[in-house]
Amino acid sequence: MQNWLTVTDVSPSDRPNIISMYDCYPYLFQEAFPNIPSGRLSDFSVASSLFATSLFISDTIIDQSLQAYESAQRMLHVIALQTEALSYLHQLFPASSPFWERFRSYMRQYYQACIFEKRFVSGELPWRDYNENIAWTLATGKSSVSQAIIAGLVDLAGTEQYLLPFTKSLNFFNFSCQMFDDICDWKEDYLNRSPSLLLCGLLQEQPVEPKKQDLERIARELYYGGHMCAVLQLAIDAFDQATSVIPENVVSWHHLVSKLRERCEDLLTDIIKITESNRRRAAEQPEFHLEFPVPRTQCQQLAWQGLRYLVQQWQQGFSEVRHVMCFSYKHGFTGKSEFQYGDIFQRAVMAEILSDASQAFSLELQPVINYELNYFIEHRHHYGIEGWGYFPDLPELPPDADDLAQVMQVLLLNNRQEDVSRYCERPLRVLLEENRHNDGSFETWIIPAHNRTPEQERHADYAANAWGMGGDVDVMANVLYTLALYDETRFAEVIQSGTAYIEKQQAEDGRWVSTWYHGPFYGTYVCTRLLAKVRPSSPALERVQAFLQGSQHADGSWGMPEKEGDPLNTSLALLSWAYLTQLGKLEGAAPSVQKALMYLQQSYDEEGQCWPYQEYIRMQRPTHVLSYGSKSVTTAYVIKAAAAWQCLLHAPSLTS
Repeated sequence: MQNWLTVTDVSPSDRPNIISMYDCYPYLFQEAFPNIPSGRLSDFSVASSLFATSLFISDTIIDQSLQAYESAQRMLHVIALQTEALSYLHQLFPASSPFWERFRSYMRQYYQACIFEKRFVSGELPWRDYNENIAWTLATGKSSVSQAIIAGLVDLAGTEQYLLPFTKSLNFFNFSCQMFDDICDWKEDYLNRSPSLLLCGLLQEQPVEPKKQDLERIARELYYGGHMCAVLQLAIDAFDQATSVIPENVVSWHHLVSKLRERCEDLLTDIIKITESNRRRAAEQPEFHLEFPVPRTQCQQLAWQGLRYLVQQWQQGFSEVRHVMCFSYKHGFTGKSEFQYGDIFQRAVMAEILSDASQAFSLELQPVINYELNYFIEHRHHYGIEGWGYFPDLPELPPDADDLAQVMQVLLLNNRQEDVSRYCERPLRVLLEENRHNDGSFETWIIPAHNRTPEQERHADYAANAWGMGGDVDVMANVLYTLALYDETRFAEVIQSGTAYIEKQQAEDGRWVSTWYHGPFYGTYVCTRLLAKVRPSSPALERVQAFLQGSQHADGSWGMPEKEGDPLNTSLALLSWAYLTQLGKLEGAAPSVQKALMYLQQSYDEEGQCWPYQEYIRMQRPTHVLSYGSKSVTTAYVIKAAAAWQCLLHAPSLTS
């Protein structure tokens, strides 16, 4: 029997004398089985010794530490699976089959590749030596056992016609998949000091102490230095090679490879598109630098911390706020790419909050705000009823009222009424005249009721069957508040009937439930803001106050139901308190507000220089909920809460 495990030979110290007894056991009982040929007895002796050695190594690992014990548990599971698989294989292929010699070769390649890779991980081999040839050796070696599939098929079929071309195709395929995995896993690889062709193309030396704060810098270098594109192109080329050596009648294999190739090509196109867009933006973006005075209040301290991060994100094109989702072609979507990007709503929130901060703290943020206003106008729909869509390049998604309201708000806050008249009136008219219901509610999706284009018919179909229909109080409250800012007299009837509808949707405990946002605090904030402006004597506001008082945690925070508090929902609750306080409902609020502000300071991430990611937007699907969140969004709402309470806590009427 040939020993194909030579690559993992056990050192003498790991193999005590008791293990060698397994060599002898078959001979010790030989007299009882005189009919066993000596050659087969010898083979069985070797197999027994090998198996006993593997169990001894497992036992040694288990005895070392708890962590080693957990690793060994998984290893024993692997051994059990392999043993079961081998029993099946032995039933299919006799010992004389060429399958077994090939199988041993594949296993040897696998072990050798694993050990070779660890030499780079351990630092024995320098990262600068890691090149495309080594990447190929490791990728194909670590996946070499997959070649046993081809070896088994040709053996079962009784023909070796396809052994070499199919094995070659599988190697190209596995290399492509490894390149794609390296792109997906580069952050984990960096933090674990694990080499890949992608990382070693950038880093000539293994990082000594990798840190999370390095990731943003490395990401820029990987994307803008062309490393991502180069590795993706290698994957695409290898996918092409994988299909070139396989007959066209192997349809399933060709289909799989072509679909994965399309994914890589789409990603490559998106990376090129985004990086080129960001380069243009960087060239056009005005230089901006903001000096902050020494903070004199807790609100200023929070705002300064948040604004530094937000301005930095603006200088990088707000890439961190971009929402990316896959809209698969197999589900009927027809975008140029299955991956769609949206940032209009988020950037409009940022611009609104920067406008608040500029006024509350007397800071000159107008160059940043003006740039964003022009961005919104440039990225509106230039066809149909115009307006804005959450994913602007997705043909199945209509313009929506929430994006429209958010853009209108920031334009109005910055005295851009002419732009509102020019770019917002048409979608606003369709929304209020053709998408409004008798109970005062209106739709989220802005779709003409009559004389629709084929694209608008598609919008209507997807709204009814995918996105959902009916009035959403979170969106309605945002729109109605915007109408009150725009022209409260002109839209008086729409505002009052819509507000009455929203009052009826309030829960008994004082909250509002959102359709498109996680938790109760965003909906409660936008509804409270609306009522404070257009119905300040509404009884609903008393219930809001009771809800806020009853839902604050002991540490000063607010959060999602049945969960710990978090800075995003705490900021939204503070904003609701701010609107109540403006109406003279400060009594009872001051201690709660001070605790909440203290919580926000304590939850600041010193390492990331921002507040952490929190779930913000939610999209309901039949079987699950899709979530979006962003560190920039959380940080922005902390700034907004700090700006609101800076004006309230330090106004002369409250501090005298």
